Amino acid sequence: MLHVVPGLPIIGNLLQLTEKKPHKTFAKWSDIYGPIYTIRTGASSVAVVNSTEVAKEAIVAKFSSISTRKLPKALSVLSRDKTMVATCDYGDFHKMVKRFVMAGLLGSSAQRKFRETRNMMMDNMLSTFHTLVTDDPHAPRNFREVFKEELFRLSLIQGLGEDVSSVYVKEFGRDISKDEIYQIIVADMMMCVIEIDWRDFFPYLSWIPNKSFDTAVATTESRRTTVMRALIDQQKERIACGKAKTSYLDFLLAENTLADDQVTMLVWEAIIEGADTTLVTTEWAMYELAKNPEKQAS
Repeated sequence: MLHVVPGLPIIGNLLQLTEKKPHKTFAKWSDIYGPIYTIRTGASSVAVVNSTEVAKEAIVAKFSSISTRKLPKALSVLSRDKTMVATCDYGDFHKMVKRFVMAGLLGSSAQRKFRETRNMMMDNMLSTFHTLVTDDPHAPRNFREVFKEELFRLSLIQGLGEDVSSVYVKEFGRDISKDEIYQIIVADMMMCVIEIDWRDFFPYLSWIPNKSFDTAVATTESRRTTVMRALIDQQKERIACGKAKTSYLDFLLAENTLADDQVTMLVWEAIIEGADTTLVTTEWAMYELAKNPEKQAS
């Protein structure tokens, strides 16, 4: 039986999700209502899954039936109306780009080609950790910066073909540094995607302007696209000189089946998921290890 979490008329469960970490509320509800239940967010119903087994069934086994779900306004804009493997509807485009990402980035053959880069990343992190511990063995350490730097380096090499230190952006009229690249195409995007537009909850009021939200999302999306195009144009110059490399961009351009905007979005997806999603997963892994000292020895 699929349980429904009790809420209020019109607004549903929105007032119960006002804390900064709503996943804690979802976890509490799972103890009461089980691994899958529904909540009301204004005019919409949302299914919440709270176990790895149910999540795998929903996202992997049943993907074709949930892929047409409506995205929040911010994610819809930032994903260029689902022009990404992770958000696109199930269909011919999804099948094509999923095949591309497996053949050019995530499949076993592609991963073998990037093995040397991954080994370099691991060596760099271990060296940094060793230095930190040697300097002060008893000081608490925040590993996030170490993971962030190396995972971003890896994602740039896999996505674009090199660890980009800077790029000239014509629209900005200047070179921007690697730190600025990260801020614009990763950090700003992740902050923007969690921005809430109250019209998502009450679509029948979508005619009411929300200018501050719309401006913030449009500006973030424009800056992301501008920088990504500059990065890709820089790599196209390399490719035009006959200097092909093992990268997702080189693979997509060689396929010659996608529009420029689609290539831009797919390469950006590879970078942000390598730089941020993997970072979060790594942080959780370290958290779980910290909670279980007996596992550290093994």
